[in-house]
Amino acid sequence: MVNYLVEEGHWGIYKNIENMPLERFDSFRTIINEFNTKVGHITQFSLIRGNRPFEHNNDKDEIFHSPKDDSFCKVVEGTLPAVLLSKDSEKVEDALSINSAKSKLTDHRAISIVNLFTPMARVLYDNVQQITSIRDKSVGIGLVHLLTNHYDTLTEVPIEEVEKLLFTTRLAQKNSISELKAKYNTEKLTLLHFFNIGEEAGASICHLHSQTYIYANEIGHGWTSLGFLSVPGFHKKLKNNMNYCLACELSKGDRKIIDPIGQDLLLNERTVFENDEWLVVTAFSPERDGQLRLFPKRHVSQFIYLDDKQITDLAEVMVIANKALDNFIKGTNPSMHLLQDRNILFRQDNVGYESGMHLIIDIIPIQRIGGAEIMETYRIATMFPEDVAAIMRESLKEVK
Repeated sequence: MVNYLVEEGHWGIYKNIENMPLERFDSFRTIINEFNTKVGHITQFSLIRGNRPFEHNNDKDEIFHSPKDDSFCKVVEGTLPAVLLSKDSEKVEDALSINSAKSKLTDHRAISIVNLFTPMARVLYDNVQQITSIRDKSVGIGLVHLLTNHYDTLTEVPIEEVEKLLFTTRLAQKNSISELKAKYNTEKLTLLHFFNIGEEAGASICHLHSQTYIYANEIGHGWTSLGFLSVPGFHKKLKNNMNYCLACELSKGDRKIIDPIGQDLLLNERTVFENDEWLVVTAFSPERDGQLRLFPKRHVSQFIYLDDKQITDLAEVMVIANKALDNFIKGTNPSMHLLQDRNILFRQDNVGYESGMHLIIDIIPIQRIGGAEIMETYRIATMFPEDVAAIMRESLKEVK
């Protein structure tokens, strides 16, 4: 069903330029980096985001619970329309499609759809199509990747279903990147891929899902992204070796690793789990107590470049890593203020940058932080990551 009467902004479809999302940089915190891209604090204004539903169980004694008839369930059952981009490993619609339809999807395990309340303009109509400069507007694609079965946490999900979710995500991202590059005649795209698990982690619907934001108009980067993009080149210069990669060194299995700025990374003490393709460690300098970091053992810069074996093994380590974090949090002192809610962040090279960075996946639990920590890229931790890793390794003996 072709839907030309869609409400303004739904699925990123806009007719009126005044309604389009836009971006602003903080003038006191913005520079131009070595990639000739703005870097600083970015605020994105998207009026439609205020209309998205918040579907949580009202019983605060329940952890990670969302209604069994939430909006995602209705999409899967075919009672709510969606712009369906992929189901399992099968492409359905183009990423810039305007075709919204109701489709019963219960025979599939995972789907990728366009975010109904995406914070960027995806399709432009009428007079908006004629705009030659949209530099201050947010233009791109917002995706949602979800399982057709209802789960609230990764810990609950069978590994084979996580695998299906990752495969449909990879397919939808690849197709979206290709279409945006062609539409906007650009080789550079900013890509953000993440899970928000739990209400305190920012999930408006707790039904397990991940999201991808792909920006096509050089939105720029925040300071965190600047570090991940700039550090590989800095390391190469320090080591006087253009092939040097710290993550690759960690993945070799050499347990005595000194980083380029002279720190002993204590890899053996921090390792929680590994399989053929992935290494799971506690973060050496954690943003929150219990933070886990996942590395592919083979050098890969972006999620879309993971091969099938890496995807399959990633499904296993994501489930096991989340179980280890669950167990750790359950055993912590309440004064640590650790919640079961968490964010999973895919740190990767942006499209067209070729910074040399190695894909990293951070699993970060929600924890109360103070003013000094908000003021600076800074964290006061209460446990050494080596001790956290020892607790997690012990807990995994009971769940494998």
